[in-house]
Amino acid sequence: MRAHTMLAVAIAAVLGLATGGAAAPDAVVEVRLFQFRPGVLDAPRGAKVTWTNRDEIGHTVTAGTPVAPTGRFDLTLGDKDATAAVELTAPGSYPYFCKRHNAMRGELRVQ
Repeated sequence: MRAHTMLAVAIAAVLGLATGGAAAPDAVVEVRLFQFRPGVLDAPRGAKVTWTNRDEIGHTVTAGTPVAPTGRFDLTLGDKDATAAVELTAPGSYPYFCKRHNAMRGELRVQ
């Protein structure tokens, strides 16, 4: 019995190494009622973050602040149910806003 357990552990370890580990999980932010939900999102490096517009009006997802956009990303969510995504690999805090509605703000924290 002990030999079977050891063999199972060894096989599991080899399979884990062969696949290179799991990819970072994806994350979703909804734009609803002129808000980014969640307003602050923690995501691991390499995660694909997708914004989905649930409003009837278009929005943007623009990195930085209204007075200091960074240019790191500038996504357009033109119509209801439009989506756009970004993948960030550098850890840090990335504030973002909507250029059409400057009061709409969010933050993406990459770990």
